[in-house]
Amino acid sequence: MNCFKWRDSLLELFFPSKSICPICWQKDLEGKYQGVCPSCLKKIMEITREVETCPRCGYFTAGEACPNCRYWAESVLTVGSVVPYDGVFKELIHDFKYNEKKEFAFPLGYLMAYRVKEMGIAEKIHAIMPVPLYIGREIERGYNQSLLLAKVIAKELQKPLWRDALERKHFHHTQTILGRKERVENLAGAFEYARNEDVNGNSILLVDDIITTGATLLSCTNTLQKAGAQQVYGITWAAGYSLKLLKEMQENNFFHREGR
Repeated sequence: MNCFKWRDSLLELFFPSKSICPICWQKDLEGKYQGVCPSCLKKIMEITREVETCPRCGYFTAGEACPNCRYWAESVLTVGSVVPYDGVFKELIHDFKYNEKKEFAFPLGYLMAYRVKEMGIAEKIHAIMPVPLYIGREIERGYNQSLLLAKVIAKELQKPLWRDALERKHFHHTQTILGRKERVENLAGAFEYARNEDVNGNSILLVDDIITTGATLLSCTNTLQKAGAQQVYGITWAAGYSLKLLKEMQENNFFHREGR
């Protein structure tokens, strides 16, 4: 067996063409949706059609006033998300980030690209950028999850991927332990435009895994705006949600799978 056949055999072993849907664990016999079965694809896309989301930050408001972005400063940033950060959707992104389930980039990235198309912004985007990790964190984790997602999204949307246009200059504290005000302060001046791509006058799609307060995407957007970007869109896998939506999610088995 030559090296190429050996490589392909390994790829088939670890990433089989007839893969298991990571959401419901059923086999995706058609293999059309990067490992997501047609049933889950339909149900996930129905979430943003049926649940009201904030048109600015993607928060799942369920019809209530958005508590997330009302304190944002003036910005050209508009964000969309695929799912609420709860249940199976929270488990998926946690496994992807912290348990080396890098293969999840394919189904999650596919669904994020699908959401971009549904938002009606795909044709407006000139290029796609992942939110960069601080180099120390990337070495520790072994990969940048946002870059893996951005690669899939760029392929699905047939847009150029500018993987090194943004750089993270410093890392003070993990965002998860900080409040809203502290998150913004923690990321002030954290990102730098690398000047190896021309963003002037263009619309950019930023890719990240989760949006909470939006501090990370806002900081990236501020850097790109100063470099001349006309519009910045953001796409994330998950976003926060209102308490009004919480009870409905807890009663819906689709959000929570058993047997893990």
